[in-house]
Amino acid sequence: MAHHTFTTGQAATGWKTQLREQHAYWVPDVDIKGELPRDLVGTFFRNGPGNDRVGSTLLTHPIDGDGLVVALTFPGDGHVHFNSRFVQSRHRVEEQAAKKMIYRGQMGTDPNSLRANVAALLKAKIGWEKSSTVLTFRNPSNTNVFMWEAGVNREPSLAINEYGREWAVKSLQTFHIPGLNYAHDLLLSKHFYIVQMSPFVNVSTVDMYKFFLGFSSPGDAMRYYDNLPCRLVIIARTREIADNVLGGQQWIEADIPDPCHIFHFGNVQEQVEEDGRVVGLELTAVCLGKKFNMEFENKTWLSNASKQPGLMTAFKVQLGDTRDAANDATVRKSPQVTQTVLHQASVEFPVVHPFRHGLPTRYTYMMASSDPKRPHYFTAVLKHDLNGAGTKFWQSEGVTGEPCFIPRGGYASIRELSGQQEDDGYVVVSVYHPKKQTTDFVVLDAQTMELLATIALKHHVPYGFHGTFTPEVFLDGRHAPPLIKAKI
Repeated sequence: MAHHTFTTGQAATGWKTQLREQHAYWVPDVDIKGELPRDLVGTFFRNGPGNDRVGSTLLTHPIDGDGLVVALTFPGDGHVHFNSRFVQSRHRVEEQAAKKMIYRGQMGTDPNSLRANVAALLKAKIGWEKSSTVLTFRNPSNTNVFMWEAGVNREPSLAINEYGREWAVKSLQTFHIPGLNYAHDLLLSKHFYIVQMSPFVNVSTVDMYKFFLGFSSPGDAMRYYDNLPCRLVIIARTREIADNVLGGQQWIEADIPDPCHIFHFGNVQEQVEEDGRVVGLELTAVCLGKKFNMEFENKTWLSNASKQPGLMTAFKVQLGDTRDAANDATVRKSPQVTQTVLHQASVEFPVVHPFRHGLPTRYTYMMASSDPKRPHYFTAVLKHDLNGAGTKFWQSEGVTGEPCFIPRGGYASIRELSGQQEDDGYVVVSVYHPKKQTTDFVVLDAQTMELLATIALKHHVPYGFHGTFTPEVFLDGRHAPPLIKAKI
Protein backbone atom coordinates (compact mmCIF):
# COMPACT_ATOMS: atom_id res chain seq x y z
CA MET A 1 0.00 0.00 0.00
CA ALA A 2 1.52 3.31 -1.11
CA HIS A 3 1.90 5.98 1.56
CA HIS A 4 2.12 9.75 1.38
CA THR A 5 5.17 11.64 0.16
CA PHE A 6 4.38 15.08 1.60
CA THR A 7 6.14 16.70 4.54
CA THR A 8 4.80 17.67 7.95
CA GLY A 9 5.00 21.34 7.02
CA GLN A 10 3.01 20.73 3.85
CA ALA A 11 0.35 18.79 5.77
CA ALA A 12 0.02 21.67 8.26
CA THR A 13 -1.17 24.02 5.49
CA GLY A 14 -4.52 22.26 5.55
CA TRP A 15 -5.51 24.40 8.56
CA LYS A 16 -4.90 27.68 6.71
CA THR A 17 -7.68 30.25 6.60
CA GLN A 18 -10.35 30.29 3.92
CA LEU A 19 -9.77 33.83 2.72
CA ARG A 20 -13.25 34.47 1.39
CA GLU A 21 -16.24 34.71 3.69
CA GLN A 22 -18.11 32.41 1.33
CA HIS A 23 -17.53 30.22 -1.73
CA ALA A 24 -20.66 29.24 -3.68
CA TYR A 25 -20.66 27.80 -7.22
CA TRP A 26 -21.48 24.85 -9.44
CA VAL A 27 -18.38 22.68 -9.83
CA PRO A 28 -17.38 22.65 -13.52
CA ASP A 29 -18.08 19.32 -15.18
CA VAL A 30 -14.45 19.11 -16.26
CA ASP A 31 -13.43 18.98 -12.57
CA ILE A 32 -15.61 15.92 -11.85
CA LYS A 33 -13.61 12.80 -12.60
CA GLY A 34 -15.34 9.45 -12.95
CA GLU A 35 -19.11 9.16 -12.73
CA LEU A 36 -21.33 10.38 -9.91
CA PRO A 37 -24.04 7.85 -9.00
CA ARG A 38 -27.43 9.13 -10.15
CA ASP A 39 -29.10 7.75 -7.00
CA LEU A 40 -26.78 9.84 -4.80
CA VAL A 41 -29.25 12.65 -4.11
CA GLY A 42 -29.05 15.08 -1.21
CA THR A 43 -26.71 17.39 0.68
CA PHE A 44 -23.50 16.62 2.54
CA PHE A 45 -22.84 19.12 5.34
CA ARG A 46 -19.53 19.45 7.16
CA ASN A 47 -18.34 21.79 9.89
CA GLY A 48 -14.91 22.68 11.24
CA PRO A 49 -12.59 25.61 11.89
CA GLY A 50 -12.10 27.77 8.82
CA ASN A 51 -9.25 30.00 9.98
CA ASP A 52 -5.84 29.70 11.61
CA ARG A 53 -5.73 33.33 12.75
CA VAL A 54 -8.05 36.17 13.78
CA GLY A 55 -6.75 39.54 12.68
CA SER A 56 -3.02 39.40 13.31
CA THR A 57 -3.34 36.81 16.11
CA LEU A 58 -2.18 33.32 15.12
CA LEU A 59 -4.35 30.69 16.80
CA THR A 60 -2.68 28.31 19.24
CA HIS A 61 -4.94 25.42 18.26
CA PRO A 62 -7.48 24.82 15.45
CA ILE A 63 -10.34 24.37 17.94
CA ASP A 64 -10.07 28.12 18.62
CA GLY A 65 -10.99 28.81 14.97
CA ASP A 66 -14.36 30.01 13.68
CA GLY A 67 -16.80 27.46 12.32
CA LEU A 68 -16.92 26.99 8.55
CA VAL A 69 -19.90 25.06 7.21
CA VAL A 70 -19.53 23.27 3.87
CA ALA A 71 -22.53 22.12 1.84
CA LEU A 72 -21.95 19.77 -1.08
CA THR A 73 -25.19 19.25 -3.01
CA PHE A 74 -25.87 16.27 -5.27
CA PRO A 75 -29.03 16.87 -7.33
CA GLY A 76 -28.74 13.43 -8.95
CA ASP A 77 -28.10 14.70 -12.46
CA GLY A 78 -24.33 14.35 -12.49
CA HIS A 79 -23.67 17.89 -11.25
CA VAL A 80 -22.42 19.13 -7.86
CA HIS A 81 -22.92 22.46 -6.10
CA PHE A 82 -20.30 23.62 -3.58
CA ASN A 83 -20.96 26.15 -0.82
CA SER A 84 -18.78 27.07 2.18
CA ARG A 85 -19.45 29.91 4.58
CA PHE A 86 -18.29 31.01 8.02
CA VAL A 87 -20.79 30.75 10.86
CA GLN A 88 -21.87 34.28 11.71
CA SER A 89 -21.50 33.94 15.47
CA ARG A 90 -21.71 37.12 17.53
CA HIS A 91 -18.04 36.87 18.44
CA ARG A 92 -16.90 36.42 14.84
CA VAL A 93 -19.00 39.36 13.63
CA GLU A 94 -17.53 41.62 16.34
CA GLU A 95 -13.97 40.54 15.67
CA GLN A 96 -14.30 40.87 11.89
CA ALA A 97 -15.59 44.41 12.31
CA ALA A 98 -12.74 45.24 14.71
CA LYS A 99 -10.20 43.40 12.52
CA LYS A 100 -8.65 41.86 15.60
CA MET A 101 -9.17 39.06 18.10
CA ILE A 102 -11.20 40.16 21.14
CA TYR A 103 -12.24 36.94 22.87
CA ARG A 104 -9.89 34.23 24.14
CA GLY A 105 -9.99 30.68 22.85
CA GLN A 106 -10.56 27.60 24.98
CA MET A 107 -7.35 26.01 23.68
CA GLY A 108 -5.04 28.81 24.81
CA THR A 109 -5.20 31.59 22.21
CA ASP A 110 -5.32 34.75 24.35
CA PRO A 111 -5.21 38.22 22.77
CA ASN A 112 -5.00 39.90 26.19
CA SER A 113 -1.98 40.88 28.26
CA LEU A 114 -1.38 39.49 31.74
CA ARG A 115 -2.10 42.96 33.12
CA ALA A 116 -5.48 43.07 31.38
CA ASN A 117 -6.33 39.58 32.60
CA VAL A 118 -5.44 40.42 36.22
CA ALA A 119 -7.40 43.69 36.13
CA ALA A 120 -10.50 42.04 34.65
CA LEU A 121 -10.38 39.18 37.16
CA LEU A 122 -10.09 41.58 40.13
CA LYS A 123 -12.98 43.70 38.85
CA ALA A 124 -15.12 40.58 38.45
CA LYS A 125 -14.29 39.34 41.96
CA ILE A 126 -15.22 42.60 43.70
CA GLY A 127 -18.30 43.12 41.54
CA TRP A 128 -17.17 46.14 39.52
CA GLU A 129 -17.54 44.37 36.21
CA LYS A 130 -19.45 41.11 36.03
CA SER A 131 -19.22 40.66 32.26
CA SER A 132 -15.90 41.30 30.56
CA THR A 133 -14.74 40.52 27.04
CA VAL A 134 -11.32 39.81 28.56
CA LEU A 135 -12.72 36.90 30.58
CA THR A 136 -15.10 35.62 27.88
CA PHE A 137 -14.28 32.50 25.90
CA ARG A 138 -15.17 32.89 22.24
CA ASN A 139 -17.82 30.66 20.74
CA PRO A 140 -16.08 29.15 17.70
CA SER A 141 -19.19 27.25 16.51
CA ASN A 142 -16.95 24.66 14.88
CA THR A 143 -18.01 21.58 16.88
CA ASN A 144 -19.34 21.21 20.42
CA VAL A 145 -20.14 24.48 22.19
CA PHE A 146 -18.52 24.90 25.59
CA MET A 147 -20.35 26.87 28.27
CA TRP A 148 -18.24 28.30 31.08
CA GLU A 149 -20.56 30.64 32.93
CA ALA A 150 -21.66 27.94 35.38
CA GLY A 151 -18.27 28.10 37.10
CA VAL A 152 -16.62 25.27 39.01
CA ASN A 153 -18.66 25.30 42.19
CA ARG A 154 -21.95 24.12 40.72
CA GLU A 155 -22.79 20.45 40.39
CA PRO A 156 -22.21 18.93 36.95
CA SER A 157 -25.21 19.19 34.64
CA LEU A 158 -25.91 17.15 31.52
CA ALA A 159 -28.87 18.39 29.48
CA ILE A 160 -30.25 16.03 26.82
CA ASN A 161 -33.05 17.17 24.55
CA GLU A 162 -34.99 15.04 22.08
CA TYR A 163 -36.82 16.55 19.13
CA GLY A 164 -39.11 15.20 16.46
CA ARG A 165 -39.80 16.37 12.93
CA GLU A 166 -39.98 20.13 12.54
CA TRP A 167 -38.10 20.43 15.87
CA ALA A 168 -41.11 19.51 17.96
CA VAL A 169 -39.89 18.93 21.54
CA LYS A 170 -40.25 15.32 22.69
CA SER A 171 -38.13 15.40 25.84
CA LEU A 172 -36.10 17.94 27.83
CA GLN A 173 -34.08 16.43 30.67
CA THR A 174 -31.18 17.53 32.87
CA PHE A 175 -29.11 15.04 34.85
CA HIS A 176 -26.79 15.95 37.73
CA ILE A 177 -24.22 13.15 37.79
CA PRO A 178 -21.36 13.61 40.28
CA GLY A 179 -17.99 13.28 38.57
CA LEU A 180 -19.31 13.84 35.05
CA ASN A 181 -17.20 16.89 34.23
CA TYR A 182 -17.21 16.49 30.46
CA ALA A 183 -19.29 14.82 27.75
CA HIS A 184 -18.25 15.21 24.12
CA ASP A 185 -20.44 12.53 22.54
CA LEU A 186 -23.25 10.16 23.46
CA LEU A 187 -24.91 7.00 22.25
CA LEU A 188 -28.64 6.47 21.94
CA SER A 189 -30.41 3.13 22.21
CA LYS A 190 -34.06 2.20 22.68
CA HIS A 191 -33.87 2.53 26.46
CA PHE A 192 -30.68 4.47 27.24
CA TYR A 193 -28.35 7.37 26.69
CA ILE A 194 -24.69 6.38 27.16
CA VAL A 195 -21.87 8.84 27.89
CA GLN A 196 -18.36 8.46 29.27
CA MET A 197 -17.08 9.73 32.60
CA SER A 198 -13.55 10.60 31.51
CA PRO A 199 -10.49 10.53 33.80
CA PHE A 200 -8.88 13.19 31.56
CA VAL A 201 -10.87 16.22 32.74
CA ASN A 202 -10.36 17.73 36.17
CA VAL A 203 -11.11 21.46 36.33
CA SER A 204 -10.36 22.88 39.78
CA THR A 205 -10.71 26.42 41.07
CA VAL A 206 -6.93 26.84 40.73
CA ASP A 207 -7.17 25.70 37.11
CA MET A 208 -9.89 28.25 36.40
CA TYR A 209 -7.71 31.08 37.70
CA LYS A 210 -4.86 29.84 35.50
CA PHE A 211 -7.21 29.85 32.50
CA PHE A 212 -8.41 33.40 33.10
CA LEU A 213 -4.92 34.73 33.78
CA GLY A 214 -3.64 33.17 30.58
CA PHE A 215 -1.13 30.80 32.20
CA SER A 216 -2.85 27.73 30.73
CA SER A 217 -6.03 26.71 28.94
CA PRO A 218 -8.79 24.12 29.31
CA GLY A 219 -7.05 22.17 26.57
CA ASP A 220 -3.78 22.14 28.54
CA ALA A 221 -5.61 20.65 31.52
CA MET A 222 -6.86 17.66 29.50
CA ARG A 223 -4.60 14.81 30.54
CA TYR A 224 -4.85 11.57 32.50
CA TYR A 225 -5.61 11.86 36.23
CA ASP A 226 -5.13 8.50 37.92
CA ASN A 227 -7.36 9.50 40.85
CA LEU A 228 -10.44 9.96 38.66
CA PRO A 229 -12.87 7.20 37.64
CA CYS A 230 -13.21 5.99 34.06
CA ARG A 231 -16.77 4.80 33.49
CA LEU A 232 -19.62 4.34 31.12
CA VAL A 233 -22.69 6.15 32.41
CA ILE A 234 -25.91 4.44 31.30
CA ILE A 235 -28.91 6.76 31.68
CA ALA A 236 -32.56 5.73 31.41
CA ARG A 237 -34.36 7.76 28.73
CA THR A 238 -37.60 7.87 30.76
CA ARG A 239 -38.72 7.45 34.36
CA GLU A 240 -40.60 4.30 33.36
CA ILE A 241 -37.40 2.78 31.97
CA ALA A 242 -35.55 3.73 35.15
CA ASP A 243 -38.15 1.89 37.23
CA ASN A 244 -38.56 -1.16 35.02
CA VAL A 245 -35.02 -1.68 33.71
CA LEU A 246 -32.63 -0.04 36.18
CA GLY A 247 -34.45 -0.92 39.38
CA GLY A 248 -35.56 2.64 40.06
CA GLN A 249 -32.19 4.25 39.37
CA GLN A 250 -32.05 7.11 36.86
CA TRP A 251 -28.60 5.98 35.79
CA ILE A 252 -25.96 3.37 36.56
CA GLU A 253 -22.18 3.55 36.19
CA ALA A 254 -19.92 0.81 34.85
CA ASP A 255 -16.13 0.91 35.37
CA ILE A 256 -14.00 0.66 32.22
CA PRO A 257 -11.12 -1.77 32.90
CA ASP A 258 -8.38 0.03 30.91
CA PRO A 259 -8.65 3.82 31.48
CA CYS A 260 -9.10 5.84 28.32
CA HIS A 261 -10.68 8.97 26.91
CA ILE A 262 -13.52 8.75 24.40
CA PHE A 263 -14.24 11.66 22.10
CA HIS A 264 -16.35 9.68 19.65
CA PHE A 265 -18.56 6.63 19.91
CA GLY A 266 -19.46 4.30 17.05
CA ASN A 267 -22.74 2.59 17.83
CA VAL A 268 -24.59 0.58 20.50
CA GLN A 269 -27.07 -2.27 20.56
CA GLU A 270 -28.97 -3.73 23.47
CA GLN A 271 -28.83 -7.40 24.47
CA VAL A 272 -32.37 -8.57 25.22
CA GLU A 273 -33.55 -11.89 26.69
CA GLU A 274 -36.54 -13.81 25.33
CA ASP A 275 -38.67 -12.46 28.17
CA GLY A 276 -37.87 -8.90 27.07
CA ARG A 277 -35.35 -8.06 29.82
CA VAL A 278 -32.42 -5.88 28.76
CA VAL A 279 -29.37 -7.66 30.16
CA GLY A 280 -26.48 -5.96 28.41
CA LEU A 281 -25.06 -3.57 25.86
CA GLU A 282 -22.53 -3.93 23.06
CA LEU A 283 -20.93 -0.72 21.87
CA THR A 284 -17.93 0.64 20.00
CA ALA A 285 -15.80 3.76 20.38
CA VAL A 286 -12.41 5.21 19.48
CA CYS A 287 -10.35 5.11 22.67
CA LEU A 288 -7.31 7.24 23.55
CA GLY A 289 -5.01 5.78 26.20
CA LYS A 290 -3.25 7.23 29.23
CA LYS A 291 -0.62 9.16 27.27
CA PHE A 292 -3.22 11.21 25.40
CA ASN A 293 -3.20 15.00 25.60
CA MET A 294 -4.36 17.89 23.41
CA GLU A 295 -0.95 18.87 22.05
CA PHE A 296 -1.31 20.34 18.54
CA GLU A 297 1.25 17.87 17.28
CA ASN A 298 3.45 19.13 14.45
CA LYS A 299 0.68 21.64 13.66
CA THR A 300 -1.06 18.80 11.80
CA TRP A 301 -3.41 17.00 14.23
CA LEU A 302 -5.51 18.00 17.23
CA SER A 303 -3.76 15.73 19.74
CA ASN A 304 -0.58 13.71 20.22
CA ALA A 305 -1.61 10.85 17.93
CA SER A 306 1.98 9.72 17.29
CA LYS A 307 2.36 8.97 21.01
CA GLN A 308 -1.22 7.91 21.74
CA PRO A 309 -3.23 6.94 18.66
CA GLY A 310 -6.95 6.37 18.86
CA LEU A 311 -7.91 2.71 18.59
CA MET A 312 -11.25 1.25 17.57
CA THR A 313 -12.50 -0.56 20.67
CA ALA A 314 -15.47 -2.76 21.55
CA PHE A 315 -17.18 -2.81 24.94
CA LYS A 316 -19.55 -5.41 26.29
CA VAL A 317 -21.57 -4.34 29.31
CA GLN A 318 -23.36 -6.91 31.45
CA LEU A 319 -25.94 -4.92 33.36
CA GLY A 320 -25.68 -7.30 36.27
CA ASP A 321 -29.27 -8.38 36.83
CA THR A 322 -29.78 -12.14 37.11
CA ARG A 323 -32.91 -14.15 37.75
CA ASP A 324 -33.21 -16.14 40.98
CA ALA A 325 -35.63 -18.79 39.72
CA ALA A 326 -36.09 -20.41 43.14
CA ASN A 327 -37.38 -17.20 44.69
CA ASP A 328 -38.77 -15.70 41.46
CA ALA A 329 -36.78 -12.51 41.99
CA THR A 330 -34.21 -10.33 40.26
CA VAL A 331 -30.77 -10.14 41.91
CA ARG A 332 -29.00 -6.78 41.51
CA LYS A 333 -25.26 -6.80 40.81
CA SER A 334 -22.79 -4.15 39.68
CA PRO A 335 -22.49 -3.91 35.89
CA GLN A 336 -19.40 -5.54 34.40
CA VAL A 337 -17.46 -4.30 31.36
CA THR A 338 -15.11 -6.12 29.01
CA GLN A 339 -12.97 -4.08 26.62
CA THR A 340 -11.36 -5.29 23.37
CA VAL A 341 -9.25 -3.44 20.80
CA LEU A 342 -10.69 -4.28 17.37
CA HIS A 343 -7.95 -2.88 15.10
CA GLN A 344 -4.43 -1.56 15.56
CA ALA A 345 -4.69 1.31 13.06
CA SER A 346 -4.71 4.89 14.35
CA VAL A 347 -8.26 6.13 13.69
CA GLU A 348 -10.77 8.84 14.54
CA PHE A 349 -14.29 10.02 13.69
CA PRO A 350 -16.18 6.67 13.46
CA VAL A 351 -19.47 6.68 11.55
CA VAL A 352 -22.13 4.03 10.90
CA HIS A 353 -25.36 3.76 8.92
CA PRO A 354 -27.15 6.99 9.91
CA PHE A 355 -30.55 5.33 10.34
CA ARG A 356 -29.31 2.45 12.49
CA HIS A 357 -28.08 4.18 15.62
CA GLY A 358 -29.03 1.97 18.56
CA LEU A 359 -29.65 -0.97 16.23
CA PRO A 360 -27.29 -3.80 15.22
CA THR A 361 -24.56 -2.67 12.82
CA ARG A 362 -21.68 -4.58 11.33
CA TYR A 363 -19.69 -1.83 9.58
CA THR A 364 -17.97 1.32 10.83
CA TYR A 365 -16.12 3.83 8.63
CA MET A 366 -13.26 5.96 10.02
CA MET A 367 -10.49 8.27 8.92
CA ALA A 368 -7.32 6.29 9.48
CA SER A 369 -3.59 6.00 9.15
CA SER A 370 -2.59 2.98 7.11
CA ASP A 371 1.08 3.54 8.01
CA PRO A 372 1.93 2.22 11.52
CA LYS A 373 5.11 4.33 11.54
CA ARG A 374 3.15 7.58 11.10
CA PRO A 375 -0.10 7.27 13.06
CA HIS A 376 -0.66 11.04 13.13
CA TYR A 377 -1.19 11.26 9.36
CA PHE A 378 -4.75 10.29 8.48
CA THR A 379 -4.42 9.45 4.80
CA ALA A 380 -6.93 6.63 4.46
CA VAL A 381 -10.47 5.49 5.21
CA LEU A 382 -10.86 2.29 7.20
CA LYS A 383 -14.00 0.23 6.76
CA HIS A 384 -14.17 -2.00 9.82
CA ASP A 385 -16.22 -5.19 9.77
CA LEU A 386 -17.14 -6.62 13.17
CA ASN A 387 -17.21 -10.01 11.49
CA GLY A 388 -13.67 -9.46 10.22
CA ALA A 389 -14.00 -10.50 6.59
CA GLY A 390 -14.95 -7.11 5.16
CA THR A 391 -12.35 -4.92 6.89
CA LYS A 392 -10.37 -2.92 4.34
CA PHE A 393 -8.56 0.38 3.70
CA TRP A 394 -9.05 2.91 0.96
CA GLN A 395 -5.76 4.78 0.56
CA SER A 396 -5.85 8.40 -0.64
CA GLU A 397 -3.04 10.55 -2.03
CA GLY A 398 -3.50 13.21 0.64
CA VAL A 399 -5.03 13.83 4.08
CA THR A 400 -8.54 12.49 4.66
CA GLY A 401 -11.32 13.93 6.78
CA GLU A 402 -14.23 12.26 8.53
CA PRO A 403 -15.97 9.87 6.13
CA CYS A 404 -19.74 10.06 5.73
CA PHE A 405 -21.67 6.88 4.94
CA ILE A 406 -24.71 7.51 2.74
CA PRO A 407 -27.16 4.60 2.36
CA ARG A 408 -28.50 3.93 -1.11
CA GLY A 409 -32.14 4.97 -1.34
CA GLY A 410 -32.04 7.77 1.24
CA TYR A 411 -34.99 7.71 3.62
CA ALA A 412 -36.25 4.44 2.15
CA SER A 413 -33.28 2.68 3.78
CA ILE A 414 -34.85 3.33 7.20
CA ARG A 415 -37.06 0.32 6.54
CA GLU A 416 -35.90 -3.18 7.44
CA LEU A 417 -32.71 -4.06 5.59
CA SER A 418 -33.88 -7.58 4.72
CA GLY A 419 -33.66 -6.72 1.05
CA GLN A 420 -30.68 -4.37 1.28
CA GLN A 421 -27.18 -4.92 2.60
CA GLU A 422 -26.19 -2.63 5.49
CA ASP A 423 -23.20 -1.28 3.55
CA ASP A 424 -25.14 -0.75 0.31
CA GLY A 425 -24.39 2.90 -0.35
CA TYR A 426 -21.63 5.43 -0.73
CA VAL A 427 -18.88 7.08 1.30
CA VAL A 428 -18.11 10.76 0.77
CA VAL A 429 -14.85 12.07 2.23
CA SER A 430 -12.60 15.08 1.75
CA VAL A 431 -8.98 14.66 0.63
CA TYR A 432 -6.54 17.54 1.06
CA HIS A 433 -3.48 17.54 -1.22
CA PRO A 434 -0.68 19.19 0.81
CA LYS A 435 1.67 19.77 -2.13
CA LYS A 436 -0.97 21.44 -4.33
CA GLN A 437 -2.91 22.92 -1.37
CA THR A 438 -6.23 21.93 -2.94
CA THR A 439 -9.10 19.77 -1.72
CA ASP A 440 -11.04 17.00 -3.43
CA PHE A 441 -14.24 15.35 -2.30
CA VAL A 442 -14.35 11.72 -3.35
CA VAL A 443 -17.24 9.28 -3.64
CA LEU A 444 -16.49 5.65 -2.82
CA ASP A 445 -18.53 2.49 -3.22
CA ALA A 446 -19.19 1.69 0.46
CA GLN A 447 -19.18 -2.06 -0.17
CA THR A 448 -16.01 -2.43 -2.21
CA MET A 449 -14.31 0.84 -1.12
CA GLU A 450 -13.48 1.50 -4.76
CA LEU A 451 -13.27 5.06 -6.06
CA LEU A 452 -16.30 6.09 -8.13
CA ALA A 453 -15.86 9.83 -8.60
CA THR A 454 -13.58 12.71 -7.63
CA ILE A 455 -14.81 16.29 -7.24
CA ALA A 456 -11.61 18.28 -7.67
CA LEU A 457 -11.77 21.83 -6.33
CA LYS A 458 -9.31 24.49 -7.45
CA HIS A 459 -8.87 25.78 -3.89
CA HIS A 460 -8.43 24.26 -0.46
CA VAL A 461 -11.12 23.65 2.14
CA PRO A 462 -9.67 23.84 5.67
CA TYR A 463 -9.60 20.55 7.57
CA GLY A 464 -12.96 19.85 9.19
CA PHE A 465 -14.41 17.92 12.08
CA HIS A 466 -17.87 16.44 11.64
CA GLY A 467 -20.35 16.04 8.84
CA THR A 468 -23.73 14.56 8.00
CA PHE A 469 -25.83 13.81 4.95
CA THR A 470 -29.50 14.39 4.36
CA PRO A 471 -31.48 13.12 1.36
CA GLU A 472 -32.71 16.69 0.92
CA VAL A 473 -31.79 19.18 -1.78
CA PHE A 474 -32.07 22.80 -0.71
CA LEU A 475 -31.40 24.46 -4.04
CA ASP A 476 -34.27 26.18 -5.88
CA GLY A 477 -36.19 23.96 -8.24
CA ARG A 478 -35.03 20.72 -6.62
CA HIS A 479 -37.38 18.35 -4.80
CA ALA A 480 -36.62 16.03 -1.89
CA PRO A 481 -38.03 12.51 -1.38
CA PRO A 482 -40.84 11.96 1.18
CA LEU A 483 -39.99 11.44 4.85
CA ILE A 484 -40.19 8.03 6.54
CA LYS A 485 -40.44 7.52 10.31
CA ALA A 486 -37.22 6.43 12.07
CA LYS A 487 -37.08 3.31 14.25
CA ILE A 488 -35.91 4.72 17.61
